Amino acid sequence: MNIAELESNTNDLHAKFEAALAHLEEESDQKDAELESLQETIDKLGEQIYQLEDENDRMKEEHDRMREEEAAERDRLEALSAAFKEVSYPHSRLFSNGLKMWHT
Repeated sequence: MNIAELESNTNDLHAKFEAALAHLEEESDQKDAELESLQETIDKLGEQIYQLEDENDRMKEEHDRMREEEAAERDRLEALSAAFKEVSYPHSRLFSNGLKMWHT
């Protein structure tokens, strides 16, 4: 093998090496861009999770408040019902006693 062939082979190897290196750099750049895009997506999803957790907490608080209001309203209505029964039953007893007195 002569020097010209060695130089030719060396140049071919160098060109192949440069092409392979350029290809690897391109793949690396693509991977970096993909990773950056995925990180942005993760960041956005993380923010959405925080917003949904906040909304969930607000909804729980609202639900608890509504349950407390309903319980208070139920207690008020039960007390009102008991008061109406208290007021109406003594009169009906008196009236029925009055009828008995008329019949005897």
